[in-house]
Amino acid sequence: GPLRIPVLDRYADRGTISMGKVESGTIRPGMKVTVMPTRAVYKVDEVYANEDLVAGARPGENVLIKLNGARIDDIRRGFVICSNPPCRAVDKIICQIAIVDMPDNTKVMTAGFQCMFHAHTAEEECTVSKIFETTNSKKQVIKGARFASVGMQAIVMLDLGQTVPLETFSDMPFMGRFTLRTEGRSVAIGKITKLPPKRD
Repeated sequence: GPLRIPVLDRYADRGTISMGKVESGTIRPGMKVTVMPTRAVYKVDEVYANEDLVAGARPGENVLIKLNGARIDDIRRGFVICSNPPCRAVDKIICQIAIVDMPDNTKVMTAGFQCMFHAHTAEEECTVSKIFETTNSKKQVIKGARFASVGMQAIVMLDLGQTVPLETFSDMPFMGRFTLRTEGRSVAIGKITKLPPKRD
């Protein structure tokens, strides 16, 4: 599959070293990679696995990667190192969520609900901008529902504070799964069903 390494952290050591886990594809020294969401292209100088210099790394391996010419500000936690074509980077998604908890002072989720969006290594502020439909525990579907509460499934649109590298759950599960958190608790778990149309 295509290379995808969500960046966990980065530090300076004779260049910029990115840390992450290979989620798909293979990374080798000498290959060109695209960092999303910035779309910057770099050549891979060195790959380390368990602190050893290696000729390549496969899915499941935790790696340190030295990218030629990358500065410390060019790489951040939540960015994704990709082969071509890279993953998408979006600030709006349509998704299916299961609401598992709500903050004490908010019993229901309505349009305008704000929380933190956590997907792979990315963390971003988000707003539930629209609820398309809800399904309760008795499997009753309400189209155009005004609110959703604990125990319901809902199809919603989320607006993200900044663009986040993502994929739909059906294309790439680990890039399309997320959790919504607020006030120290997980309020919903979800999967991305649709990304906005591509703009070039």
